[in-house]
Amino acid sequence: MKRYHEKIYFPDAVMVKELTEKLNSKHIRWTYSKHCLENLKYRALDNASILLHIKNLELKAEDVFEYYIKGEKIEKLCYRIPYSNLDIILVVSSRKNIITIYLNSKDDNHETLNPEQYTKESSNENH
Repeated sequence: MKRYHEKIYFPDAVMVKELTEKLNSKHIRWTYSKHCLENLKYRALDNASILLHIKNLELKAEDVFEYYIKGEKIEKLCYRIPYSNLDIILVVSSRKNIITIYLNSKDDNHETLNPEQYTKESSNENH
């Protein structure tokens, strides 16, 4: 699986936008992984408010900071969503399943980002 980060290399903006629009469909319901629910239990202050916020959320492609591609399709997207005085980090699959969710400081600027973990070439260049 190839991993892309906006601060390293972010070639598939059209695919990110198309998948984000698909995820915004009201015909597809949010589902939550066990890991997501455990993270909410141990890391969040107000689970009910966060889940209600997510339920009514319209995702924005410009909030994606990282995504993963398997083959030629995006498998998961990582969104940074403004929420109160913090940001929600939402990792969601292409099937609208929340893989994980947590709160992060607005001023966290990824000083520990390891560029070696990310692909630095287009997902389509080798196809």
